[in-house]
Amino acid sequence: MANDLATQVQSLQSLRATLGEALYFQGLARLREQFGAERVDALLDHPPTPPRPTGIAVNVSTERGSIQHTPVNVVGHAEHVTLAAPDPAAARRVSDLLAYLLQIHHHCNALPLDKIDKLDTGHTRAMELARVYIALDTTASVAEPAQAEAARTAGRDAEARPLSAVAALARSATGRTMLLGVPGSGKSTLVSYLTYCLAGAALAEAQPARFGAVRDWLSMLPDWPHGILLPVPVILRDLAALPGWGALPRGTVAQIIDLIATRTNEQGCPHAAEVLLAALREGRALLLLDGLDEVVGETVLPRVVEAINDAAKTFPGPILVTCRVLDYQEERLRQVPGFAPFTLADLRPEQIAQFIAAWYAELAASGRRSMSDATAATREMQGAVESRDELRALAQTPLLLTLMAQVHAFRGTLPDARARLYFECIELLLLRWRQARDESDLISRLGLSRFRDGDLLTLMARLGYTAHTRAERDGAKGDAADLSEGMVLEVLSATFATYDERRRSELAGIVLQALARGNGLLLKRGPTTYTFAHRTFQEFLAGYHLKGQRDVLPLCCTHARQIHWHEALLLMVGYQVLGEQEREKPLQLAAKLLASGSPLEQTLAGEVLILVGKERAQSYDAALVAANGLWPQTIRTLRALQSQGCAPAVPAAMRHRAGLALGRLCYGDLKDLAGGSAPPNPDPRLLLAVVGTPLTNSTNWRTALDRHYWCPIASGPFWSGDDREQEELEPATITTPYRIARYPITNADYARFLAANGPDGYDPDQPWWTAEGRTYLLPGGPRFRSDEPEQIRHPRFWSVVRYNNPMQPVVGVSWYEAAAYCRWLTLVGHEQGWLAADQIIRLPIWHEWERAARHSDQRRYPWGDTPPDGERANYQATQLNAPAPIGCFPLGAAASQAQDMVGNVMECTASPWEQWGKGEKDFTPSQRVTLSYTDFGDSTNELCCGARGRDDPYIRIFIRGFRVVQSLALIA
Repeated sequence: MANDLATQVQSLQSLRATLGEALYFQGLARLREQFGAERVDALLDHPPTPPRPTGIAVNVSTERGSIQHTPVNVVGHAEHVTLAAPDPAAARRVSDLLAYLLQIHHHCNALPLDKIDKLDTGHTRAMELARVYIALDTTASVAEPAQAEAARTAGRDAEARPLSAVAALARSATGRTMLLGVPGSGKSTLVSYLTYCLAGAALAEAQPARFGAVRDWLSMLPDWPHGILLPVPVILRDLAALPGWGALPRGTVAQIIDLIATRTNEQGCPHAAEVLLAALREGRALLLLDGLDEVVGETVLPRVVEAINDAAKTFPGPILVTCRVLDYQEERLRQVPGFAPFTLADLRPEQIAQFIAAWYAELAASGRRSMSDATAATREMQGAVESRDELRALAQTPLLLTLMAQVHAFRGTLPDARARLYFECIELLLLRWRQARDESDLISRLGLSRFRDGDLLTLMARLGYTAHTRAERDGAKGDAADLSEGMVLEVLSATFATYDERRRSELAGIVLQALARGNGLLLKRGPTTYTFAHRTFQEFLAGYHLKGQRDVLPLCCTHARQIHWHEALLLMVGYQVLGEQEREKPLQLAAKLLASGSPLEQTLAGEVLILVGKERAQSYDAALVAANGLWPQTIRTLRALQSQGCAPAVPAAMRHRAGLALGRLCYGDLKDLAGGSAPPNPDPRLLLAVVGTPLTNSTNWRTALDRHYWCPIASGPFWSGDDREQEELEPATITTPYRIARYPITNADYARFLAANGPDGYDPDQPWWTAEGRTYLLPGGPRFRSDEPEQIRHPRFWSVVRYNNPMQPVVGVSWYEAAAYCRWLTLVGHEQGWLAADQIIRLPIWHEWERAARHSDQRRYPWGDTPPDGERANYQATQLNAPAPIGCFPLGAAASQAQDMVGNVMECTASPWEQWGKGEKDFTPSQRVTLSYTDFGDSTNELCCGARGRDDPYIRIFIRGFRVVQSLALIA
């Protein structure tokens, strides 16, 4: 034992220069722990004379017969000395360990996009995982210690935050963790990131001049509890592939050790295995066992689990195993005893935004984008994901978010090409599936000369169509439909029969086996059940299959009768138009749907035309957009559905949908309107949406403005009070007549105001801004939220699809923006002569607003005292969960004929709080503004004519808009 210690001390000293000071002293610390500090320090102070047989004989001629600073043994009087021999095996172990760490450090950090996107092959610098990695959370939560103590003292629950995946590694008392997640949730990516950071920390300890400080590497792992550990990643699928499992009576840690030795040998650093094994046995390493769900087979799985159990008994350090959650739940054998399970959570909105920003920053840093392009693309993609429900759902899964980022960066933009997004995502998923690790390409394995890349997509599309057809039996179900293994085999076999009838079953088996391994698209949910990862993928594939059928038009018309099929049909049309430049078939479909007479199918017809686009339709056949063509016919039909339809044939949800389609057909995109473009087919009800265009010069427009847009209110007494507070209504008086807008100001109306400001949005130098409004716009002005821009240029939700349909009320505007719109409209009206010189357009005083809603009696609701329902107002029970386009609730009109006076959106007034009969021209940030206080999320109890609230003038929320009045200049 003593000689062994001396040998180890000598070896450590001889390798001091190679190891570096940090590893050298770490080695000494381990020796002191093992043999005792006194014995180790004694050897350091008085090193023993090395034995001659292991020395190196050197003849040195010196005057004094000795060599300085070198352990030597002088024999007799001869000038014959022996130097202590360095341990060559130890030197190889250290050298191989460094080589191993360097390799896994590089491998785990690289994102080889050229294997997924062929456009990326020209770049020599791979994108780096560490630069785009987002810290993952689990579904568990934890409170900060200080907050937990304060909450306990106060007798309340502490506010909890999500438990990070890294912190979960410290939550198990045994140091054994089972990390679960759905496909694509980031399990393997977490393993790679842990490996990268820990390898970096170990390299920094050995070579700080090259790799920096250890603390910097560990700081990349917030909540990491273990300090420096050598990472030892093992892919369990590789472990299961080792030969001889069937002959083993029991799996042991020896199989894991053998795989580590095999891998380090393949990497050209075989001696690293010995160091890694020693670190594992001494608790100085983290064993990462990735992909227990990929271990299948009645023979192999039990042996591999036994090997994991044996490793847990053998190695005292922490061990992490990853597994898909459903495989873990359905197979008890995978529920390894002693391993605490944690499940990865979906990405939160802020994590999604963080990833997108990091993704494009890395594209710029690696030379794939300019910084200005990357900044613009970041804003565009973040806005698209924030505003689109289907994109947000996809983006919650790290794999799909990464695929979306690749599609957005390399193959197009997300907002204008939804069908292309899914097509590109599916293509990338299939390419990843074909090129699975350590396997030949799936298509080459089939051995069919006529089976090409596109045929694999066609095959998956047929499965998607089969699944979606099955889902018809439960159209209300929001999930993807299940397919039994027998159904999958039947579809595969029928498909391959056209390629090789004799081998159809064999070929189907090859693909089924590959599907069982997972392709991120069609997933194995149970022993014999498959389902698509996302319902939208199923819908896209169903539509992709449908478009290629011989009788596609009658099939589409049949499916269109069921709302369950509408998304699939729209994705089909979107791909036809954008992916195949097809116009004839979508236009034929729209015509058939419009002629059906069914409100459901007619609404779908409008949505189909939106995807085609007016320019494409016109270039295909100009008659389509002529006076009696398909385009104007569809607009007239949708307007009738939206403004005259009623339940049960046309319920509120369908009127809302028809109104959204109508807005896009009439006005196109808001960005074009805000840029100054004239509306292509303006709706006759939105007379202010054409202000600033030649249309306002016509007598018809001015007549319609007077007779149909403004609702006159006579002077006289009325009743005022907040019905919600059970306060007694009090008499009040309107002293001067005025006219109130029939509808709240819409996005289409507001776009004309933005166009007048200029291409950069709000121009604070324009005369329509009040003094406080100008201060508000500029940097340093009051802000509702910390994430608002330094300078305000647009309504807060101007680019959010949920709120920016042209016919929806504009929301996310402050009082200052609403007041500026009124002042601008007054200026334009005076300049163009349609507004009398003694008249202005402004925000209503609260009493004016309430009188227009209540009339002159004591009714609770604008339409009378009948309780609200979905035919009269957009509120909580209507379940639209968004502002409705104007005109959807004509039965809810007030006696004045003003619509949407309760529900839909809150509306700003010119009155300070508690000064109901007074109006102000401007507000300081500390003053409170009076608003109508009902919106689309309110309950029946909130809906009443007098419901009022107060807020700061700079607040910009998604439920707040405004409407205007025309009157004499009453406000001084």
